[in-house]
Amino acid sequence: MTGLTQLLDTGISGVLAATEAMQTVSNNTANVNTPGYDAESVNQVELPSLAGEPGVGTNVTSIQRAYNQFVYQQLVEAGSLNQAAQVTQTSAQNLSALFPVASGGANGLGAALTSFFAAVNGVTQDPTSLPERQDLLSNAQSLAATFNSVGSQLGTALSGLNAQMTQAVQQINTLTQQIAAYNQQITSQSAAAGGPPNSLLDTRDNLVQQLGQELGLVLLPNANGSLDVYTTGGAALVAGNTAYQLEAGTGDYGGGPVQITYAATGQNLTDSITGGTIGGLLTATNQVVGAQDSVGALAASLTSAVNTQQSLGLDLNGNLGQALFSTSGPLVTPAQSNTGTATLTAAITDANAFTPGDFILTDTASGFDAVNTLTGQSTALGSGPTLSLDGMTIAVSGTAAIGDSFLLQPTASAAEKLQVVATNPDAIAAASPYVVSAGSNAGTVEASVGGAVSGAALPAGTVTVPAADFGQTMSIDFTSATTFNILSSTNTVIASGSFSAADGAEIAIAYPAPAPAGEVVTVSLSPGTPAIGDSFVLSPGGSGSNGNAVALANLANQSLLSGQTLASAYAELVGTVGGNGQAASVAAQSAQGVLNQAQSVQQSISGVNLDQQAAELVNYEQAYQAAATVIGTAQTLFNSLLSAVQGL
Repeated sequence: MTGLTQLLDTGISGVLAATEAMQTVSNNTANVNTPGYDAESVNQVELPSLAGEPGVGTNVTSIQRAYNQFVYQQLVEAGSLNQAAQVTQTSAQNLSALFPVASGGANGLGAALTSFFAAVNGVTQDPTSLPERQDLLSNAQSLAATFNSVGSQLGTALSGLNAQMTQAVQQINTLTQQIAAYNQQITSQSAAAGGPPNSLLDTRDNLVQQLGQELGLVLLPNANGSLDVYTTGGAALVAGNTAYQLEAGTGDYGGGPVQITYAATGQNLTDSITGGTIGGLLTATNQVVGAQDSVGALAASLTSAVNTQQSLGLDLNGNLGQALFSTSGPLVTPAQSNTGTATLTAAITDANAFTPGDFILTDTASGFDAVNTLTGQSTALGSGPTLSLDGMTIAVSGTAAIGDSFLLQPTASAAEKLQVVATNPDAIAAASPYVVSAGSNAGTVEASVGGAVSGAALPAGTVTVPAADFGQTMSIDFTSATTFNILSSTNTVIASGSFSAADGAEIAIAYPAPAPAGEVVTVSLSPGTPAIGDSFVLSPGGSGSNGNAVALANLANQSLLSGQTLASAYAELVGTVGGNGQAASVAAQSAQGVLNQAQSVQQSISGVNLDQQAAELVNYEQAYQAAATVIGTAQTLFNSLLSAVQGL
């Protein structure tokens, strides 16, 4: 049977439950702006009573978080992807700023290239003018300085990304250690108290969200309340109360972009990490390295083309032209773990077949294999000792062990290292190597000097003058209607050839160094009918000759890099950088929208709604008052009963 004591106990249970509920509401409102806080609510149950008897009150069994694991994981993923997109967008905007043409600037690499070739055209107009020649040198120096500036800024950008990568890895290691420590506290307190410690869970979840800002995560909750955390590639970061560290370094080649490795095994995780600051930095690094390679390729191609053309003409002193520019060649770095004795050297031998990019060359059982570091494309190269790759020739000396690898960076530093090596305006090789003049010829044959070509491309029957005779005045004398001699300046026969009235004849004069090996200058004899004694004089181009300057100017319209002109290649680079920036901006806006939606869903479940809390407070206050009234009534009845007993 029930009594006044039972009535009092029931009221007290109601007061206690309402008090705990109001404390929960108070805690919710106090933490309305606390990051990572999940709203809490009380779980009440009816106390068991005997059959046929009234209830005996209520009890608060637990304080429950408003938490949904699936929604939380979506929030972490959305935050990670948004952070990656924002980092990529910031870097893409900074990269676009290095190319003023892309942002409407008046100056820049494109303008410097245009000014350089305009100055070359100025020399073609008056090859004897020292001011025009000096203007060309000045524009060459300005062009080199612009390349240096862009190359240096790209290098600085890459160094900055590397520093950010290192900082992000340090932050990851700090967070994983904290998460592991909270895992231990949560499992310990959950077992001791019989329920989850909500404040610890909130703090840990907030730390996991911060970790998700650094890289993409996969979360696996455990029955004991702990949370295991993995990278998107499957590497464990936190397992129970154990944290696994990452390391940031320049990798096995001692230079270039930072690589992320698993400290426990040394495994390279760089290619398997996505999302977060790290994922954004990796994307940004690839874009900067791509721009660095492309600008370097422009510098290397310009240097090769201009220097080659210089070597095919005569300077103001009548000497073959020397180099105008110089820059660094391809860099080949052996891996620190190599066990063989092989050394690799590389040179860009065909810029038109070359596409900017870095490679990892690895010795395998079937020979060397090259993998493009940006695209992942693999190319089998063979065993050597001479390898061909993408317009490059690679020489292998020594013996490589299977598994040995080398980092090939063809143009990484070419822009930064470009410089003008000619200081005297006389050194501009404006003159043609030879000009032709005719005597008082009775026949109908004409002679003309062509451009420089490779000796391997000469047609059959071409008469070749050896390089030892290059530079002297020579004459072509017809000895009959079908034969001719080539005479030196001392009238010594250098070579003889056959002439066809229908086809004429071709003569080639081999260049000496510094011209490329096998290069010749051609002289064409037109079809016709020569008379015995007809002759032509071949003289080195004089100071007024502009034939080679014209050829230098024509380089602006020739395919010099990857089948494109330098201007087109630069425009493609600018377009790529601009396209990346636009794509990054769109991706960042989209990622922010997804994050906003995820936050909205999460807050609708776990966030503190002040209006709802106010309503619940009124409800619990009324429950408290009602329970207190019950206690008061029980006390009044008890006092009445005591008074009645005392009156007996």
